[in-house]
Amino acid sequence: MQKIEFINNKNIKLSKAVIDELPFLSQFQIRKMMGNKDIKVNSVRVKEDLELATGDKVTVYYNEREQKEWFSTIYKDTNILIVNKRAGIEIVSENDRDLLSILKKEYPNIMAVHRIDRNTEGLVIFALNKEAERELLDAFKTRNGIIKKYALLVRGRVDISKIKRTVYLKKITNLSKVWISEIKTSGYEPVITEFELIKYIGDNTLLSATLITGKTHQIRAHIAYYGYPIVGDNKYGKDKGKQMHLTANYLSFNFKKNSKLSYLNNKNFEIIPSWLDY
Repeated sequence: MQKIEFINNKNIKLSKAVIDELPFLSQFQIRKMMGNKDIKVNSVRVKEDLELATGDKVTVYYNEREQKEWFSTIYKDTNILIVNKRAGIEIVSENDRDLLSILKKEYPNIMAVHRIDRNTEGLVIFALNKEAERELLDAFKTRNGIIKKYALLVRGRVDISKIKRTVYLKKITNLSKVWISEIKTSGYEPVITEFELIKYIGDNTLLSATLITGKTHQIRAHIAYYGYPIVGDNKYGKDKGKQMHLTANYLSFNFKKNSKLSYLNNKNFEIIPSWLDY
């Protein structure tokens, strides 16, 4: 068991302060450590995500095995890099504690061309040169050339016939979330997600989701709107202390024949979610 102590220097949530000090830990791990009373604030063991004050002393006990690699390489050539991102890290952030910054140590010219949520695991593409960046950014912008699918486990037994393909989304900045409506109203824009029923697992349902548009929290909010929150999602559901069961698990390509990246068209990439127990 390792121990680290630090003095907090601003008003901040305990979990955020610990992540800033120990970026190899995920939110899920920190909540688990709180549950085990492995974190102290001013020498008192805590179980809740407290609001820290300047000058508070934080003590964290953790196992070395909790340090983890944030990604594994799935594919690399001279133009692109595809990695499997672990849940718990941003692709790009303001404080440089992100996946792009980690990758730049090995690939100084690497560029991010799309993102998945911090607490979503799965396949992420990076460009390794400017021409590849242009091709990939255009493909994501026009929704042509790249097919992305997600695996998700949701609460409840889904009646797939009741899930509308197109709904409307509004970003609520001050709440860091989005709202969904079936009716087009002011401030809402259309989003399209194609859900496919894979199988029922007890009282839950395994789904596949294909993004036709790509907005923040689109899949999470879209499916939760119909009463089926993703397991482990405490923003659009009520789960706390669990890994979110959402994985960007599939990528394939359909670039134009004259594209520099058309050689990728015969390739597809698929991973098994870490949370899926067959």
